[in-house]
Amino acid sequence: MKKSIVLIAVTFVLLTFVSCSIGYKNDGKEVTWHTWNEGSGHNSQKVDADPETFEILNDDYGRDKTYAFYRGDIIRGADCQSFRVLEKGFAVDKFNVYDEGVLMKGADPTSFKIHSYELTEDKKDFYNNGKALNVRDKSSFEILKDKSGENTSWGKDKNNGYYLNGTVIPNIDYATFHPIDAERPIQSGCYAADKYRVFFMGKEIPEADPATFKEVDFYIGQDKHRAYQREMPTQIKDYTKLSQIGRLMYSDGINIYDLDFHILQDADVATFEHISDNWYKDESHVWWSNKLVNGADPKTFRPVPVSSYYSGNKGTMGGDFNYGKDDKHVFWNDSIIPGADAASFEKVDFPDGDSWTVFDRNRVYKGKDSPKLREYLKKKYGKLYE
Repeated sequence: MKKSIVLIAVTFVLLTFVSCSIGYKNDGKEVTWHTWNEGSGHNSQKVDADPETFEILNDDYGRDKTYAFYRGDIIRGADCQSFRVLEKGFAVDKFNVYDEGVLMKGADPTSFKIHSYELTEDKKDFYNNGKALNVRDKSSFEILKDKSGENTSWGKDKNNGYYLNGTVIPNIDYATFHPIDAERPIQSGCYAADKYRVFFMGKEIPEADPATFKEVDFYIGQDKHRAYQREMPTQIKDYTKLSQIGRLMYSDGINIYDLDFHILQDADVATFEHISDNWYKDESHVWWSNKLVNGADPKTFRPVPVSSYYSGNKGTMGGDFNYGKDDKHVFWNDSIIPGADAASFEKVDFPDGDSWTVFDRNRVYKGKDSPKLREYLKKKYGKLYE
């Protein structure tokens, strides 16, 4: 991933406070490369370089009489004698171009030009994040902008359209080919169209209507016919009329749909509700995500309770995403756990156990037996495991 303005700003702050902790050091006996981050603090690694001939080119790049280096690691195949650093993380030698130490296959070092951290070119082609775009006509190539004037992930020349992962779209209508802006603040930037066709990441969307096509949510398109998820048509007629239920379901008042817009069979729209996290129910059924939980009683079903001793005392943390129970059974996702005791089944973070212990009064199902667990069971049920 290329450096961003945010990364540059963070680096500047770090350099202000720990200016001696970033980049290379050479004490004449060994070369080391140093980093710092808030989580682990100062870190260093020995560089397999010759201290007598090592040259610091910038915080990331260096070279000695034998090798070129990026962040302390040898750049295999680089010509150290001609190796030099450009801007924005790029470097060249007399044979190749390197993007943050990684070889850009086919790029010509003698004609290489840098337009941004992402966009570069040479005499043969344009490159995005180091990947060749296979531009047919360089003289007419342009990066397309959105309605705010920012560059998008789309380009075109007089022959083709381009999604900037290297996908070529032949035979576009040049005059009308454009990125599709989202109607909501959250957008993917992955849709484009000309007056004949609509595209997602360079893939044509079958039967989509370019005149009415809009991106109405992240990776969700809508035209006068239907909604589309990525490049796939769905059975949803109007995405804007869906109401979301929890994280995983939608309703249009007629059917319940999962995240892939498949109808949830047997669901009663009038009584369907979100229990919590991955759990749903109606008056007759329970679902884990979009899977029917056979044998579950919706009237008594609830997620397995979760508690933790993290603060020193037992604290309730709600219910589990994947364990549930009713008055008779315990379930892992959509399956019954044979023999589990529903009345005593729970999930607890004991200070001397694994991070989470899943158990009932008779056995441990996940995690390990521990003194704190035994103490808990004896106090609560007056017994220990055999």
